[in-house]
Amino acid sequence: MNTDIVSTVQEKVGDAVGEGVSVLKGETGAISGAPLANFHFVTGLATVPRALLRQAFGLVAHLVVPPGTVAVTHLPGGERRIYQPGSYTLVGMQPGAALVQWIDMRRRQMTIGPVEGWSRDKWRVRLWLAVDVEVSDPLKIAAHREPLTALVSAVRNGALCCIEQHTHAALTGAPGDQGGIDAPAAIILERLRNDPALDGLAIINVRVIERQGDERQIEAATAATVAAAQIDEELRVAAARHRAHLQEIEAAAALAAREHNIRLASAAAAAREKLLTQQAEVQQATLAARLQVVMAQIQAQVSEIAREEQLWQAEQMRLQAEWERVQQQLLEAHHTDQQLRLMEGQQGMLRAEGELALAAEEKRNAHALALAEIQQQLAEQRAAQAQAQAERRAAHERDLLELHLRYEQMVAEQMQRLEQWRTEHIQIGVQQKRQHERQMAAIAGTAQIAAAAAAAVVSATGNKSGANPGEVADAGLRALQEFVEA
Repeated sequence: MNTDIVSTVQEKVGDAVGEGVSVLKGETGAISGAPLANFHFVTGLATVPRALLRQAFGLVAHLVVPPGTVAVTHLPGGERRIYQPGSYTLVGMQPGAALVQWIDMRRRQMTIGPVEGWSRDKWRVRLWLAVDVEVSDPLKIAAHREPLTALVSAVRNGALCCIEQHTHAALTGAPGDQGGIDAPAAIILERLRNDPALDGLAIINVRVIERQGDERQIEAATAATVAAAQIDEELRVAAARHRAHLQEIEAAAALAAREHNIRLASAAAAAREKLLTQQAEVQQATLAARLQVVMAQIQAQVSEIAREEQLWQAEQMRLQAEWERVQQQLLEAHHTDQQLRLMEGQQGMLRAEGELALAAEEKRNAHALALAEIQQQLAEQRAAQAQAQAERRAAHERDLLELHLRYEQMVAEQMQRLEQWRTEHIQIGVQQKRQHERQMAAIAGTAQIAAAAAAAVVSATGNKSGANPGEVADAGLRALQEFVEA
């Protein structure tokens, strides 16, 4: 007997030690991963108080709070504690029974209705409401007997009070200072938040999901609204007609004023047109006088150009006469050379005669080349002068054609052209003078060459030790060619 008691005590002590070791290790003793038991919220928000299981001689207890709920523990001595979702190990508990309740903290929506009542103007109205609610104080909800039933009663009571205090139009959504589509829901929400029977609950929102009113009142309100709209429309049409009549009167007055302004403007325009006509006549007379002055200037320039052309032709005739004289001198020089060659032939100097014939042939070729170059230069000068005259004539013709289009700029442009023409005339005069000096120098050089050649031939017959006359003539021709090229 004693042996059995000892073995039993040993088993109990071993179990207690094992439980203590598991508690120290954090092991709950339940199967890991096992699903939690479904809670039955008998009041809709709170469960029935349950005894909290203890272990390790009643000193340790395990508490599991699922998500969306909180746990309210009633400990010995009257102490109450709230535990948020999670797993807890309660250590050092006092002797006595420990109770626990789980409170549903999830937000929910409750549909209540229909709530039917008489409006302030004695018409029947029905409302269907949706209320969003959640727990705000778990301790008060744990002590509440039927919180959801109290909520339904409070909602119905608030809806009936709202229906009885407002008119049919305000409850069915008609606009106004004391009504509207959201007015009943706002009134009921404010009443529920101030209701002491719902202490521990948080009323989030109240919505009227459907409302029904008396059809006769709706028809009467519709007829009244239509009649008021017709009256407003008639008043608006009458006001529009009145405004149209006033606008017609204003338009007639404006038309009369505009006609008067038009008559004044036409008289002013006629006077302005007369003044502009007189100014145009004066301008035309001024332009005609300016055109006559310009035409006189152009005629003077044309006469001056014709006189200069006559002078240029006279100069050309003089140069032609000089050229013929030079040709005559060349012929005489050639005749003199022929006579000299005949005299040398008579002397019987075959070798000297051959050299003289060769020198004469070279001189003849040189003279022919020099004369050809001089003729080419004269032809180029004549072509350049003719082209310059043609360009000047074309410029003057263009100026004459532009006189009809350019009245105001005529005088300035003509003066500019006159200055340009004078500059060109001075340059052409300088070029002609230089060309004349070159031609005179060429003619003088040619005469000097011919005289030197004749003198060389004469001196060659009397002085055999003198210079070669062919070299002297060649030197003179080269000097003349270099001067002409320069």
